[in-house]
Amino acid sequence: MPDIIWVEARRRLRGELLDKDYDTWIAPLRAARWSADTLALEAPSGFARDWLRQHFLPALERAVTEASGAPATVLLLVNRELSIPARAGALPGHRAAYATNGAPSRYTFDNFVVGESNRVAYGAARAVVAQPGARFNPLFLCGGCGLGKTHLLSAVATGLAHARPLGTVVCLTAENFVNEMIAALAARRMDRFRRKFRGIQTLIVDDIQFLAEKRRSQEEFAHTFNALHESARQIVLASDRAPHDLPGIEEALRDRFASGLLAYVNPPDPALRGALVERKASTLGVGLAPEVASYLAEEWCANVRELEGALTRVEAYATLSGRTIDLALVREALGPSPVARRGPSLQRIVGEVCQHYRLSRDELSGPRRTARLAVPRQLAMYLCRQHTDVPLARIGAELGGRDHSTVVHALTAIERRLEKDATLREDVSMLRARLHA
Repeated sequence: MPDIIWVEARRRLRGELLDKDYDTWIAPLRAARWSADTLALEAPSGFARDWLRQHFLPALERAVTEASGAPATVLLLVNRELSIPARAGALPGHRAAYATNGAPSRYTFDNFVVGESNRVAYGAARAVVAQPGARFNPLFLCGGCGLGKTHLLSAVATGLAHARPLGTVVCLTAENFVNEMIAALAARRMDRFRRKFRGIQTLIVDDIQFLAEKRRSQEEFAHTFNALHESARQIVLASDRAPHDLPGIEEALRDRFASGLLAYVNPPDPALRGALVERKASTLGVGLAPEVASYLAEEWCANVRELEGALTRVEAYATLSGRTIDLALVREALGPSPVARRGPSLQRIVGEVCQHYRLSRDELSGPRRTARLAVPRQLAMYLCRQHTDVPLARIGAELGGRDHSTVVHALTAIERRLEKDATLREDVSMLRARLHA
């Protein structure tokens, strides 16, 4: 009974939570017993139990209530035997070398869907497993949410842990790193903390942008980075922005991040979107008619997380209503597509700026730097940065192939002008209203 309820509750939580939260905090839990409308769940540590109580208990109890069909509570217990899961092929008497916080083994190279938008990042990740510490060190993966960065990090961790069972591979989020450091400081165990992280063979850190504005954590991470890098041990990092676009990170640390290979994980192209729909539907055991698969690929596949959530809702809606999955059911289950809700594209922003200032796209993107062109061009870059999450290099490419530093200069210049130029502030307000009309 507890396992049945927990399986259904986990399915609901997977559709509700971010992948990194689900994989870090929910996936390791084990159902222990069900009694008096209370589900007892075992966590791998006291820290995990306390974190779950503080951040996820309402979501857990809501999911268990829905799964059991009656109001339910969740009791969190500690079972330290869960802290290091058994790994297939581990030698008898040896602990697994792979710390799994944030890196579940279900994410492997074999089930990563490769396309033109992620091919370089995928190839670099595989090269790291083949030659850790030798070729791309550090490897920095950059891309938006739900595009596959965490999948690749986990695949690297799994590959290295299996290939080198006696080495130590630690895969975690920057938030976990900070939390461990805070706990070590509070317990006066910083020496143990430093030995742990500086004695490993591979460090894999997701969401490195979480270090922003945390000077003490950045200082400690920089020392860890240097110790590993100087002894040719592998470092793999991931963020939603390129190193030099990270706000609140010390310049010296950003330089370290950028010292290896920067590989972008871009939004999927049409071919990859189709492949993702086919793969994810197959994983869920959901059969899709061609027109349904095409609709999902076009409207609900900006990223993998969005697609997985959509497929989960469609499957649940069809099961609970007893209907066949067709286009009408999909639209009914999902509502308006995110394409209609998503912010303006770079092309739309540039077009609005051109119309407002009565310029052609060729003029705005051209090489001339007259005052008539410079401010609108800089403003276009500023609005692209404010209303999209694309990298600065791509914004520069959209406006005549300008480089990263040119875009940074434009952003600074516009922010300064906005402080004293009322007319420019009015232009910005008018353009924003048009973009969101």
